[in-house]
This record gives sequence, structure tokens and C-alpha cells, in this order.
Amino acid sequence: MMQNNIVFNKKYLLGKVILLMKTAELLLKEIRMIGVLVVDSSRKISYSNEIARNYNYYFDHIIDAAFDGATFFSIHPYPAEIQIIYQNKKYIVLFNSKNELIRLKKEYDALQIVQNELNEVINSSFDGIVISDQNGIIIHQNPSYEQITGLSAKDCIGRNLKELEDEGVIDVSASLRALKENREVTIIQKINTGVTVLVSAVPIRNNQGKIEKLVNNIRDLTYLKSLENEVKKLEEKNEKAYQELEILKEQNDPKLSIVAHSDKMKSVVERTLRVAQIDSVVLIQGESGVGKEKIVNLIHRYSPRANGPLIKINCGAIPESLLESELFGYESGTFTGADRKGKAGLFETANNGTIFLDEIGEMPLPLQVKLLRVLQELEITRVGGTKPIPVNVRIIAATNRNLTKMIEEGTFREDLFYRLNIIPIYIPSLRERKEDIIPLIYHFLNGVNHKYGINRAFTWEALNSFQSYDWPGNVRELQNLVERITLMSTKSEIDIHDIQNEMKFGRNHPTENYQSAITTSSVEIRPLKEKLEEVEASLIIQALDAYPSIRKTAIALKVDQSTLVRKMQKYNIKKRS
Repeated sequence: MMQNNIVFNKKYLLGKVILLMKTAELLLKEIRMIGVLVVDSSRKISYSNEIARNYNYYFDHIIDAAFDGATFFSIHPYPAEIQIIYQNKKYIVLFNSKNELIRLKKEYDALQIVQNELNEVINSSFDGIVISDQNGIIIHQNPSYEQITGLSAKDCIGRNLKELEDEGVIDVSASLRALKENREVTIIQKINTGVTVLVSAVPIRNNQGKIEKLVNNIRDLTYLKSLENEVKKLEEKNEKAYQELEILKEQNDPKLSIVAHSDKMKSVVERTLRVAQIDSVVLIQGESGVGKEKIVNLIHRYSPRANGPLIKINCGAIPESLLESELFGYESGTFTGADRKGKAGLFETANNGTIFLDEIGEMPLPLQVKLLRVLQELEITRVGGTKPIPVNVRIIAATNRNLTKMIEEGTFREDLFYRLNIIPIYIPSLRERKEDIIPLIYHFLNGVNHKYGINRAFTWEALNSFQSYDWPGNVRELQNLVERITLMSTKSEIDIHDIQNEMKFGRNHPTENYQSAITTSSVEIRPLKEKLEEVEASLIIQALDAYPSIRKTAIALKVDQSTLVRKMQKYNIKKRS
């Protein structure tokens, strides 16, 4: 009996399973014909099938109706019956479409009308409009964009904006930056046609907040750019006037008479002012013509000895036989032709003040011994005398020679070097501080104009040309050249050609090169413009090989990208892959 019941129960359960499977199959067939949308209690959609998604425009309204208690209603103009079932804290929404084809046709027609209207608006816009997708590929541009930029639709549509950047068509893309920063972006963009535009890239997002398209609005800034250039010229003139005023102030303040715009020279001036307050021996080193005497003047002016004398002597300019008597003086009757009463030397004359021994490396070894005694004992003995004379002086020495090397060669005493090198000051050469060249030119030019009652000025091109020269004679050479060119010029504004012409008659390094070029038969003489273009083309080719894109090449060459593209076209240069 129990066995029969078990068999019965198995058949019953099997029948139930078969019935449930058939029911599920029918339900699945039915579900494929209707839309299904499942919404949880927090109004979040947890499931939707393809048919339901055709009605996604109505989802918000349907969910509102479900939470308001609706169970059955219809939607229009695309007919569908909506049934809402609440079960297990979820709303199951069923869409029963009465005429799916009619709905889709009407929806397509409506979208087509909207698209046509949108295209008409975009194409009639006075501003340029470019639309790209989420990958940066251009999918549409209006006629105004081509009028503004000169870039046709066939050259842009279907192209990736990154390619246009790399090829130098545009210097930077607003759309790519907007994609990277995930926000609206406005930039100034340069086109290789020479046009400058203002571009605003606005992202278009889907329901999940992801960017699907970007709309770029473009406005021409070429006119504004011309105004900007005018403003820049005015600013340059104002800067020039300001520098000239600063030069006028320098005439009354020795501290400002040292032109120090570079960090290196500013550091020298700061060190000098600190040293001025310390009554110690100073050794100034640097090439000839760097301005060692200016530093000496500054030290004395701001030292406690400022009211005392400042005596300067060039150890290399006085014959060795006379240098000792000049420095230390002599007693009466010491040598023929000498003053009968004897004569005080420069150390005595500089008492309570400062003595500057320029070109100390030229001092003979016997005198170096006597100078060492002065440094150690602060007293001198006149030539022909035996009585020490105490002196109260500050000693500043200077040289353009390598004293360390001279010590190795035995031409300069090591003990004297250490006594002189208590506080060293090194003045960098002009080629090490090229930022000072143009300010120095203004300084010297103002002095020449004031001295001779003239009014000359250099063009910016001429000023910049001075920075390409190494200036072996340093500041002294620069000063002499500025004065010569200024006085020899017959024009109020001196350009680069005036400089080149004047250098033919001087003894500067560029002149030697120039004279060598015209006297050496092995050198091919070619027009300057042709040679410059050859060098420029070679430099562009080298830079293009060194950098991955035209934009980065332009940055390295410090020119606008549009300028580089024009020059590449001029010289028929193409970037190698």
C-alpha cells in the first residue's frame, strides 16, 4: 500500500513538473511578444527587455503611475496597453503593443523631422560648428567653419582630431581636452591656415552621464589677434621707456650703475654689498672687460672707508722698475732724477681708504714679497728707506689670469694668493649672463645719446642679434661697439644691417670672421639670404626628426605651429614617419 502511494506521488510530481515546463514555455513565448519592465521599491529599473526599451521615453511616467497605484492603462500616440503587477516588493510592468510597426514608423518620421530641423539650424549658424563623437572623430561641420578656418569638410569629416593635431592642422583640440577632463572646455586654437579662433567644446551625454558627442562652437579671433599684437607693441615701447628711466636713475646711484638683470650678476652684486661692510682683503677674478672696477667702486662706496681715498693702480701698466717706487714711495736721493724730498707711495696716499691693485697677476715676484709684508704687518718701507711706515688701508686685488696655474708654474707666490683670497668674488663673462646684454645696450646707448646730444635707438631685431655673439671683450667690448655703431649711424633707428656694415671696419671677432670669408678663396661666397634659408631648412629637418609631432617640434624651435607649417611648405619639407 505504501509502495503504491510512493509510485502515485512520483507520477503526480512528474506530471506537475511537465505541466510547469509547458506553462513556462507558453509564458516565455508570451514574454517574447510583450515588453517587460521590472522596477524595485527605490524606483530603480532592475530589468527590461528589448520591446520594453522601445518605450523608454515613457519610463518615468509609467513608474510614477505604478507608485501612484495604477494597474492598467494605455499610452498614446503609439498605442500600447500597460499592465502593472506588484509582487515581492517589485513592480512588474507589461507592455502589450497593439501596432508596433505604426509606432516605429511614426517615431522614425518624428526623429527625421527633428534631425532636419537641427541640421538647418547648425548649417545656418554664423559661428562655426563642428560635431565629433566620443572617440574624437569629426562627424559634421557647418559651412561657416570652412569660411572661418579655410578647412573644408572633405579634409575634416571622418578624421580623428588627434591626427589633425599631430599633422599641425590645429595646434590643440578642444574636444580632446573636454574628453580628457570630462567637462566643457574653452580654448584659443591656431589653424595652419594662419587663423586664430576661440573654440568652446560642449559634451553631450547619455542617460548614464557618459559623453556620446561633443559640439564645438568656433569664433574668429584673427582681428582680435591683430589688436593683441598692437597692445604687445605698446607694451614693448612702455618697457623700453621704463628701462630708459631706470638708466637715468643709475646715473645718480652707483649701486644701480651695475646692470644686473641675470641671476648670476644679481648674486655678485648682493655678495659685493655684504663684503663692503667687512674690512677684509678682497680678490676679484674674471675675464678682461667684465667690470671688475665697477665692483671695486661699489665696495668702496658702501664701506666704512667711503669718506677716505680710493686709489687705483694697474700693476701691468707700469714698468717693473717704477712699480715698486709707485707703490711704496722712495726716500730723498734714492736714484737720479728723483724728488729731493722723497715721495710717498700709493699705499701711504690711500691711508684710511682703499687701494685697488688691478692685474695683480702681472706683479713681479720681488714685489709680491713686499706686498705680502704689507698684508701681514700693515706697514710699508719706502725704497731706499729703513723705517717702517704703518698704513691703514683696505686692499682689493683683481686679475683675469689663473693664479692657481701661475702658482704651479712658479710665477705667483702661493702664500700671497692665500692672503689675497680671503673673500673671493668671481664676475661671470658676458656670454655666461646673456640676459644682461640688452639692458647693458640700453645703458650705454643712453649715455651716448646724452653725451653727444643725439637720439638713436636699436630695433628689436638688432638688439636680439647681439645675443648670438660670444663677446670675448665682454662688457667693455659691448660698450665700445654700441658707441661706435651709434655715432656712425645716420639713422634714428639702427637695424641689424647697420650693425653688420659697421663690423666690417672694426677689430672685433665678427670682423675677423668677415674679413676671413672674403679673403679665403676656398670659401664659397653666396647671398646671405640664400645661406640663411639653407641653415633654417636644415634646422627644421633635424628638429622634425628629433620630435614625434609638428606641434612639439614648433615648441622646441620656439615658433608658432602655423609658422613652422608655412616654412615646411616653403622648403618642401615633409615629416618622416
